[in-house]
Amino acid sequence: MSTQNTSITLKEILLGISESLNEAQHQLRNAAPYDEYGRPNTLYTLPYLDFTLQVETELETSSTTDGTYDQSTGYGKYATSEMLYSPAPVMTYRPVSKTSSTSESDKITSSISGRFVAIAPNEGLPQLIIEAIPKQSNTNANIYDIEVSVFNSAGENIPGALVEFNYNKDKTIILNPNTVLNHNTNFVKQGEIASDINGKATNTIAIDTTDYNAKNTIQVDINVGTVFTKISIQKH
Repeated sequence: MSTQNTSITLKEILLGISESLNEAQHQLRNAAPYDEYGRPNTLYTLPYLDFTLQVETELETSSTTDGTYDQSTGYGKYATSEMLYSPAPVMTYRPVSKTSSTSESDKITSSISGRFVAIAPNEGLPQLIIEAIPKQSNTNANIYDIEVSVFNSAGENIPGALVEFNYNKDKTIILNPNTVLNHNTNFVKQGEIASDINGKATNTIAIDTTDYNAKNTIQVDINVGTVFTKISIQKH
């Protein structure tokens, strides 16, 4: 016997509200600051959202199969590995205007209240910024010193930041169509370097001589945590 279950869990309710809230915030952020006549538009933001839902709470369980099984003789509709079982009861919710068609449930009419609070990016701290500048060696043209500066939007240098350097092979292939690359992936001297007291980190990159002389473009990705930048190096 199957029943149509139209109730949802608390997780699904909260995710639905948060997704709608994100869409609303996106539309508000992208609103034009001026109308077609050059007059300022009224701009809005949603610092928080309070909500209250009237719901019917149900404690639902799934019915077991009507097959029989005798452990001693093994007869019945299902083998031991195939027998259905009743999982733990699940708390689900549906609007109070609807009634449940489930055969086994305990219902309580109640309210769910809460607040979604908008948190600024980077938990309200100044945004982290990475600046990378490749400088060609005076002795070997295919060797570059990559000077990385790590600071925030307030202009403060960030010491002790772990700067990661990675050769982006896939992007390098795209940047060099119809070109055979040597793909010397060992040219990055160090994969990770901690920034010094001035927020600086310097790494050495030696491009394969054949790729360098062929003027192939090599891309290196640089990141501190989830903040990324990238550099492309090519013989001039």
